[in-house]
Amino acid sequence: MAYHGQTPKKPFRVIVVGAGLVGLSLSHALQLANIEHVVLEKHSEIVSLHGAALMIYPSVARVFDQFGILKNIQESITPVKREFSRWPDGSVNIKPQTIATITKTFDLPIILFDRQRCVSHLYEGLPDKSVIRTSTRVKGIEHTETGVKVHLADGTYEEGDLVIGADGVHSLTRQLMWDYAAKNDSASIPESDRQVLFTEFKGIYGVSNQDDLPDLGPSDVNIVLGHDVTKLLFTQPGVAYWALIYKDEYSQPPKPYRPDLKEQEGVAQFYKDTKFTENLKFGDLWDHRTRAGLLNIEEGILDKWHAGRIVLVGDSVHKMTADLGIGANMAIESATVLANVLQQATSQSPDAAKYHPSLSELDQLFEKYQSKRYERAKVYMNLSGSITRMRSYQSLWQRFFIGYIGTLPFMQRYQGQRMMEGLARGPKLAYVGTRTINEDAEGWKLGARYAKHKGSGWFTYVLVTSVFAAAVSYVALLNSGRLA
Repeated sequence: MAYHGQTPKKPFRVIVVGAGLVGLSLSHALQLANIEHVVLEKHSEIVSLHGAALMIYPSVARVFDQFGILKNIQESITPVKREFSRWPDGSVNIKPQTIATITKTFDLPIILFDRQRCVSHLYEGLPDKSVIRTSTRVKGIEHTETGVKVHLADGTYEEGDLVIGADGVHSLTRQLMWDYAAKNDSASIPESDRQVLFTEFKGIYGVSNQDDLPDLGPSDVNIVLGHDVTKLLFTQPGVAYWALIYKDEYSQPPKPYRPDLKEQEGVAQFYKDTKFTENLKFGDLWDHRTRAGLLNIEEGILDKWHAGRIVLVGDSVHKMTADLGIGANMAIESATVLANVLQQATSQSPDAAKYHPSLSELDQLFEKYQSKRYERAKVYMNLSGSITRMRSYQSLWQRFFIGYIGTLPFMQRYQGQRMMEGLARGPKLAYVGTRTINEDAEGWKLGARYAKHKGSGWFTYVLVTSVFAAAVSYVALLNSGRLA
């Protein structure tokens, strides 16, 4: 059997499964840390198969700057010029200034573009692309006395010290990790983790040519409220990115879902008259589509992110709804923290060339990574879910809050301030500097206010369960400081 990897004389080596946003971000971080690694991707090309638009907040834009790709990304986009919150009939409720305020405060525009373009920037910006192996399907993970072997479908294997599962919400690595734990340390993984993910919403999403579509500018953000449905519509010159998220049957764990084109068309026809603006219906976007998809929207966070020499990152451990536009950011943040932990461990080793951590040492490293990320990821997951449920009018109180109370000027300022404080606390690589951004901008200083708010209001989120809870909890979370 052929193999790629290490012998006893080889250096510390990481095997990453998945070459999406998270896997490619890990490759950037590991290359900057001079950590040998390989990234295994089952598809023949580096592509993003799900989702349309992607929003990158300043906390992750700073990491992209450390990667050296931010400047090229910024040159390829048009900064957001207009923001709208709209009623179900498409009429304007308010014109928020949230994105404009964040941009000014951080001296850094929020990035809005196609997910595939983000993947392309990450891939093309890699210092060494040879570490990416496409058409490489994982079949199993074997723990050896000194490391791991990742067995591949072609009969070969990769050898290393640890495996990082960056293969998304339907993670094979996660299942293989559970299988290993069941055989070797059944108490290490809570049984509840196998059931923790759930679905209550589905989403139809796509990209459309903007030609002849009414009411759209070249760089807009539209958030549209609705009954059991919430709609997102973003534009860049010539292109409209959209998503329609609708209430569906609750399922925990999620049921397997592989919709065909017929079901996709059926959903599109059902919502064809749904308004996105005063003069723009979903049917118009559908007719102008260049690509589209239909998927489950999973939610949840695992209690245990690692077992043996396997550790998970991104959507494989924490998955959230799309309304806050924060899911990809949280995933890349987790990759950043994991890279920091691994770089620190290798750099502190007396002989980095011979560093091969034991199972117990890896357990400590992985636990350090999870402890740094768990609470922040959980809070944003809950917050994102609450916003989806408010925008889709899951109760009269939620409708009243999101449509009226939440639009009051002082509430807009208050929520924006708390959001910026949370963004300012986002992690960055600890072992390389930034390149182009202004870290003296006022926004980055807001993280220091975290201590003043830490702990306050969190109990409110946990305890309140009435129909008014989502509105109250939204404010409580923003005020808690634990978004940091």
